[in-house]
Amino acid sequence: MTRYVNKDLKVNFKNSIPICYSYSRKRKIGILGGSFNPAHAGHIHITNTALINLGLDEIWWLVAPQNRLKSSLNMEHFDKRLSYARLITKNISYIKVLDIEKKNKLYATYKTVNFLNQRTRKVKFIWLMGSDILDNFNKWLYPNIIAQSIHIAVISRPGYINSFLNTSKVPYLGKKLKSHKSRIIFYKKKPIWVFLKNKLLSISSSEIRKTKTYT
Repeated sequence: MTRYVNKDLKVNFKNSIPICYSYSRKRKIGILGGSFNPAHAGHIHITNTALINLGLDEIWWLVAPQNRLKSSLNMEHFDKRLSYARLITKNISYIKVLDIEKKNKLYATYKTVNFLNQRTRKVKFIWLMGSDILDNFNKWLYPNIIAQSIHIAVISRPGYINSFLNTSKVPYLGKKLKSHKSRIIFYKKKPIWVFLKNKLLSISSSEIRKTKTYT
C-alpha cells in the first residue's frame, strides 16, 4: 500500500520550479488548481489528456491553501499536500507543482488568474478542470470574470461526462469550441472553452483518503 508522505518531510524536487517562471518565454501552459488532498493518478490522467489534446509545453499544479467550498475537517496540512504532489510527479518533467497561491495569498481563482496574466504577455495559459469540478463552477467567486480572463478546458471524469453540458454552469464558460479543434483555442477570443474526453480513470481523492494509510 502506498503511503502518504510524512507532513514533516521537506521535498525539494527540481520540478517545483517551472522552466518559464519568469513568464518570458512563448509557451503554452495548462493550469490545474485544486486541493490535491491527496494528489493521485486521476490528476495525472487529466494532465496527460490536456497535454496531448491541447499541445501544451507544461502543466502547473497549483496546490490551494484551502478550498472555501470544501470542509477543512478532512483537509491535510498544506505542506503535506504540496510535498506529496511533488513526490508522485518527481519523474514527470512537464508537471510543475507550485505554491504560488499560498506564497502570494491568492485565495480565489479569479485572483490567481489575474496574477498570472499580469506577469506575462507571451505565455498562453489555459485553466484545466475535471468535469466533476465544473458541477460547482457557478459557486466560484466571479466565474464570469474567470472565463473572460483565461481559456478553459474541461476534461471528462467518470460520472460527469455529458450530463453537465446543458446545466446552468455552462453559460459562464462562453462559447464551446469543438473538441477536434482544441489546439487552436489559444487563438480564439475569450470566453471560450473546450470539452476533452479520453478513456476515463475512475479514482478520486476522497476514495484514496478512505483506503490509504497516512503517516
